[in-house]
Amino acid sequence: MPLLSKYLTAQRVVSLRSRSKEGAIRELANALARTARGLDPEQVVRAIRDREKIVSSWIGPGIAIPHARLADWDGIAIAVGRSRKGISYDSSDGNPVNLLILIVSDEKDPDTHILILAEIARTLRDLALRQLIMTARTGEEVYRLLITHGYGEAEKKPKAPAKVRLSRLLFAHALSVAEEVKATAVLLHADAMGSLRFLEDIPSEVKLIRVTARETQPREGGEPSAQVLRVPFPALKRSDQVELALLFAVSRGLLSRGDTVVSLSGVPNSGSLDSLLVINVGREFPTVLANPGATPLGDVEPQVLEKVLQCATDIAREGREGRPVGTTFVIGDYEKVLPYCRQMVINPFRGYREEEKNILDPSLGETVKEFSTIDGAFILRGNGEIMSAGAFLRPEKAAVNLPSGLGARHAAAAALTGFTASLAVVVSQSTGSVTLFKGGGLLMSLEKPKGIER
Repeated sequence: MPLLSKYLTAQRVVSLRSRSKEGAIRELANALARTARGLDPEQVVRAIRDREKIVSSWIGPGIAIPHARLADWDGIAIAVGRSRKGISYDSSDGNPVNLLILIVSDEKDPDTHILILAEIARTLRDLALRQLIMTARTGEEVYRLLITHGYGEAEKKPKAPAKVRLSRLLFAHALSVAEEVKATAVLLHADAMGSLRFLEDIPSEVKLIRVTARETQPREGGEPSAQVLRVPFPALKRSDQVELALLFAVSRGLLSRGDTVVSLSGVPNSGSLDSLLVINVGREFPTVLANPGATPLGDVEPQVLEKVLQCATDIAREGREGRPVGTTFVIGDYEKVLPYCRQMVINPFRGYREEEKNILDPSLGETVKEFSTIDGAFILRGNGEIMSAGAFLRPEKAAVNLPSGLGARHAAAAALTGFTASLAVVVSQSTGSVTLFKGGGLLMSLEKPKGIER
């Protein structure tokens, strides 16, 4: 059994309130005295104070191991203290200390005292472990981390690969950042890792949203509990997937105006998390969240927007018969949009029942892609019913403040969303990008997915 687990208990792990060195040591001495019979906390403080005059117990950035041996006490006891704000200490780097481990022993067994010091020093070399200790919620969790990640029992476990250790460290850091910025949630892009069982012993009170392009699967034993958000666009670059995840989370009510989120991602199937972003949702989507009391997408159902985006990115990636194709989808607020549309060709969807022409029907996918070659726009109700294809858009006002380089198709779609509650998705024939407009402005632009070269 590791020495640490023999002489440390969960009751001796405390959150330190004092910001001074002696105050923190006194708190730890009192924690020991409550469970160690016959131990005088004032004697402990004096012994450590005398030793600190000779040499500081600071051992590295953020860590100190104050310790003393007492002549008239029999036993060994260890206490652990954490301070998120930091304690002023005699540190060589001049920075505060956040983690203190206090050791008190008798003078009969100096060898064990030295072995304990060595074991603690070896255990705390692990930067990821130190981060986990500082983000743990309870003393019990800190105790479990120390005795299972140090030497002894932990030596029986195979060492985690470097990528997993990095991911654990970054996830623990993301939780710490989320707590500091009072984030609503952490968006974890899980496809970088596959299984998330390596996170099983990292506690968190922050809401976790697991983002994946795959069909949702049952959570494995040991994986942290999370809300699952499917973003089925593996061909898009990572930054676009992050932005879509935010939009889908907003549309489904998982995030709202004023929320801050921490996004954690990695290259899909790489086995490693490597990027952390802190994002203000309101600043990211000002046109979607312009009206605090309004539904973000108006009457557009979230699954309809997702399906339209899936069709649009497929068209951008595949084209038709090896050639690039451009098209427009205008979704929602149909009654107000209709007066500004003129049919350029015979409407191929006219006369069909509502259930036969809904874009959510999987059998319509190829039909929509085929009709995308017709010049003009698709007009859809918010529930996904396709009302027409090949429609010419005639907005009464021109769009303003659009980025340079966008053509007439983009300008018309953007302008129409400026005075209706619709949302427009435009596929560029020349670049293969997919652009979303809302409220007369650009909501987001997705680069051409991997596919045909232009």
